[in-house]
Amino acid sequence: MKSILFYVATVVNIIGILVAVYFLITDYIKKSSSKNSSLLLVTMLMVGWVALCSYLHFVRASSLGTSLAWIPATPLLLYGLFILLFIILKPDMK
Repeated sequence: MKSILFYVATVVNIIGILVAVYFLITDYIKKSSSKNSSLLLVTMLMVGWVALCSYLHFVRASSLGTSLAWIPATPLLLYGLFILLFIILKPDMK
């Protein structure tokens, strides 16, 4: 069960990384923002975090790797569910 939880958290984290990379690439192509150094830094830190969690899960401590993977995955997952609810329910904000 812990392995499934680790993979869910890792997939959520990787989706978050891919979204950040998408924003970095589109901003670079449009030349709309030259101040993306903080987003690039956070993206690289997330890649390192996922690598650390994977290392801990497969080599050292499975439960520690799973727990650490869920730290950034929880807010990302909640934000994604919130956006999905907005798309599905289409609230009328007047």
